[in-house]
Amino acid sequence: MKHLLASIAAVALVATPAVAQVSNTTTKTTKTVKTTAPKAKTSIAKEAKAEGESVKQEAKEHRAAARHHAKHARTHHKMTHQAVAKKTTTKTKT
Repeated sequence: MKHLLASIAAVALVATPAVAQVSNTTTKTTKTVKTTAPKAKTSIAKEAKAEGESVKQEAKEHRAAARHHAKHARTHHKMTHQAVAKKTTTKTKT
């Protein structure tokens, strides 16, 4: 009798996590995310002030640098996908 009760208790403990979630529905939560645009503008403004330029000019330089970086990264990304040319070695027997 003790073995029967122990086995039933063991099965109940093992089966509990499997039965605990009966449905696969999840509750949807909406979360608002703040954009970082004001933070970026303040850093550009700080850089402009440090260099003695206008914020407009500094933002223009920042965009140009970002475009340059993107192009540079894109070319490196393409290079990683290109097949490496295999060198064929010819041996001459003497």
